[in-house]
Amino acid sequence: MFTEVLHELELAKQNFEFAVRMLSYCEQGFIRPDDFDTPHVTQLPNGSLRFPSGNYSDQDSICRAASVSVVVAFGAAVLVLDQAFELFGTKPDGRSTDNIIRLRTLVYMIRCAYAHRTADPRWEVHPKNRQTLIVALPSQTISLDLATLNQAAFDIDCIGGYIGWFEMHALAREHFRKRYE
Repeated sequence: MFTEVLHELELAKQNFEFAVRMLSYCEQGFIRPDDFDTPHVTQLPNGSLRFPSGNYSDQDSICRAASVSVVVAFGAAVLVLDQAFELFGTKPDGRSTDNIIRLRTLVYMIRCAYAHRTADPRWEVHPKNRQTLIVALPSQTISLDLATLNQAAFDIDCIGGYIGWFEMHALAREHFRKRYE
């Protein structure tokens, strides 16, 4: 079970990395509408899918689509990390003095934002969690006043941006390795 969980975590992380890279490539103009916005046929074992041109006819539409892919990939990565904590019996508790338990709590809170509103994630903070949550990461410390975030749109910058997320992911993986190997 442990190796399966680590494998799932790695796949989710790589999928998020791919989406972030794709967005970066789009923003830098490496994916051009003239190359990308063409009719396309995808052959599948039980048929084919035909995609017309016209949906990605300018740089903005390509970047918007890539941005949505980042949001969806991040949501999946959060759900997988939350499931890993759950499978290994680590319960959220924002009042804990243990940094890993506070990290687990933060992952749970982000998961709630995505689980209930995937396309437009919003913090959903129940009264028992309305407090300041502090999580130490390798390069930064995240401090969130969860009471003021309740129902606010989720913004990845409040958790240290993409760097913060990758650090959270690495910290959790290291915890799993040390505890369960």
